[in-house]
Amino acid sequence: MEKIKSFIHQYWFIILVTLVAAVLRLYRLESSLMFLGDQGRDAIVLKRILIDHDLPFIGPITSVGGFYLGPLYYYLMTPFLWLFKYNPVGPAIATAIIGVITTPVLYFVAKKMFSTTTARWASFLFAIGFIPVSETRSAWNPNPMPLASLGLIYGLYLVNQKKKPAGLILTSISLAVALQLHYMIVFLTPFLIWQLILIIKNKKNYPFFIKSIIGFLILMLPLILFEIKNNFLNFKGLLSFFNTNQYSSLSLIQVIKDVNGRAEQAIGMILGFGRDFSLIRTWLTRTFLVLISWFLLKNKKPQFILLSAWLLSSIIALAVYHSNVYPHYLGFLFPVVYIIVARVISQFKYKLIFIPFLFSALFIYFNLPQLQSLLTSQGNLQQVKETANLISNDIESNQHQQVNLALIDDTRDYRASNYRYFLELDQSIDLLDYDQYPATSILYLISPYTQPNVLSLPQWEVQSLKPAQVINSWEDKDQDKIYKIQPL
Repeated sequence: MEKIKSFIHQYWFIILVTLVAAVLRLYRLESSLMFLGDQGRDAIVLKRILIDHDLPFIGPITSVGGFYLGPLYYYLMTPFLWLFKYNPVGPAIATAIIGVITTPVLYFVAKKMFSTTTARWASFLFAIGFIPVSETRSAWNPNPMPLASLGLIYGLYLVNQKKKPAGLILTSISLAVALQLHYMIVFLTPFLIWQLILIIKNKKNYPFFIKSIIGFLILMLPLILFEIKNNFLNFKGLLSFFNTNQYSSLSLIQVIKDVNGRAEQAIGMILGFGRDFSLIRTWLTRTFLVLISWFLLKNKKPQFILLSAWLLSSIIALAVYHSNVYPHYLGFLFPVVYIIVARVISQFKYKLIFIPFLFSALFIYFNLPQLQSLLTSQGNLQQVKETANLISNDIESNQHQQVNLALIDDTRDYRASNYRYFLELDQSIDLLDYDQYPATSILYLISPYTQPNVLSLPQWEVQSLKPAQVINSWEDKDQDKIYKIQPL
């Protein structure tokens, strides 16, 4: 009991902050959960691992470039789908818990690298920040990235700043995990090459260097085997992407112009000051960039240089990247931004102590309304279940065979992966796969909107059945609209 009291007394702050982080990430999670096409696709893979014993060697396909990630995310989430009896909220809770765990890990990493004050500011802001919270309230492969990037940060700090070669093991494991969560981690390539050069220069690192490579290859083995089996499909796709897209004709002037906007996304957006342009986001970002530069010149602490190099090289890489950047793309930057901001504001003391509290008030002012909206929002999981159940009952009552699903909405998940997941759970239903629409006998087309000319829709999932007819429909006002189509 005394040890428990001593632990609570020593770590009361981070215990309290972690509890706050847990409430914000878990409160009404199932009620507010958006179970969309990507989540449905992943849930189907997890279900097939558990029921069909179909172990994947690749993970989700990326939205840009069409590359495949590694399957580690699937392996991590599968036990939670089983634990929650195939309810998709299981992986979402697992992701939220990872987000909660990231908060005290961030605290201890920031404390080791800098100070208790920096750690407190970083963990507090991270715990209540809208972007870190919102990006852990659903099951999606990019969402655990902040924890993986924290491991990478601390591993590099140990091996290159503290001269502890064992940090290489943590570095390699974290990098292998990050590479399988989201492709944006490759934007750190110049930074990682610089760190690798520093590692190689120290001969004491060699024994651990070999071990770290082995650990990295073991974690990446499924993806490596997939590449070998498929004639290096991902590698060739990556080369093609950079050779044939806008990256083949980069303009240095344009990149320089884009740095400002990307810096606002990398700092201002991550801090919760809006996804779109605003003067407050612009000047806040510029102020922090100036302060970061000033601290780099004044202190020249290697750990601050490490984090600043990570951030600034990422901003430049983002300026080269000409596609849209969404918050979930930047998970690898979350811990870095929060630690750097915490380090900067923690340096204002005595007569300038009002500055950190002024910033925190501004931070809360912008983040709190977004959090309130997030926590009180209504998800679609229950409606997806109800729609899938209606279709399932109709299939069973009419003993339909060779059934397929299609979805017409704003997500462009024409294959209706989220609804498909619940129907796949019923082993008695003869549900055809994604590529079997021409063989379909009955197609259930789902849409949140009334479709007066269903058979005129241009989507292949519909056109591949023609000539066809609508033999039934359900068009309840507050429910999904369902159209039952049969080929002639």
